[in-house]
Order: sequence, then structure tokens, then C-alpha cells
Amino acid sequence: MADDKKKFSWREIDKLKDSSGLAKLRRKVEKKERTSPREEKKFKERYLKELDKLFNREDHEREEWLKRLHQTVGKREFKKLILSFYEKFGLPDEGRDLMLFLECEEKELIIKALDKVKENFHKFSAFERQSIVAKLKTMQLSTRDELLAYQLEKAMKELVL
Repeated sequence: MADDKKKFSWREIDKLKDSSGLAKLRRKVEKKERTSPREEKKFKERYLKELDKLFNREDHEREEWLKRLHQTVGKREFKKLILSFYEKFGLPDEGRDLMLFLECEEKELIIKALDKVKENFHKFSAFERQSIVAKLKTMQLSTRDELLAYQLEKAMKELVL
């Protein structure tokens, strides 16, 4: 009767241990420990940023408004839309979006946009900086309002230096 029962060799016992669920779990833990804390932090930040985008409804709505504004430049409803956007969200921080506010006809809003441009000018890309300076030069030459022309000239001097 003792002969009917098969005895495993040590090699076979080790092989069975390697294919068990605990061995797979142990390998996963070892692999996780191999990733550096720096990489984990980067993945976590990216994950949290994506989560924030997903659940932050106001940012999504703001992006939709900006998209509509960019599409309506030069049309009748542009002035109404830009004033509504300003009341709801304030001035944007990006250069591309701030240029929209330089297009509006409201002098006070243009001056506020100029101040925002001066604050964030160092954050803009080289292309955005060139575009903004070109826009300011064009506005300075084409405006009939002396106060606005003075503000534009003052802003250009600060930005170019």
C-alpha cells in the first residue's frame, strides 16, 4: 500500500512551489519594488492630473467656451460671447487665448488683457510671444484712442526689453 502513493522528488516539489499563486504574487511584489519611487511619483501625478480633468466640469466647460470663441472671431456674436466668457471665467492664462481679448472692442477689457499678457509673457512659447508683439504693433498703429495707443506702446516696451 505504501508503494501506491507516489513520492515527489525535491525538484518536483520546487517546481510546484514556483507555479503556485503565492509565487506569482511574490513575483509581482518583486517587480513593483524594482520600479523607482521617482517613476511611481510621475505615474501618480499623471494619473491624478487625468482624474482631475475627468471630474473637473468647469475646466471642460471653459475649454468649450474658448473653442467657440476661437471659431467666432470676426463674427457678430464674438463681442457678446467674449464678454460672457469674461464674466463667467475671467481672463485666460494662455497667450493664444489672451489674443482673443485683444481683438474685442472694449477698451477696459483690452487693458486688462494687456496686464495679463505682461504678467504671463515669460510663460508663453516663442511663437506666442512673437504673435503677441506683432498684434500689439498692429493695434498701436491702427487705434484712434490715444489712451489705448499709449498703453499698447508702454506694454510693448516692457515686453521687448
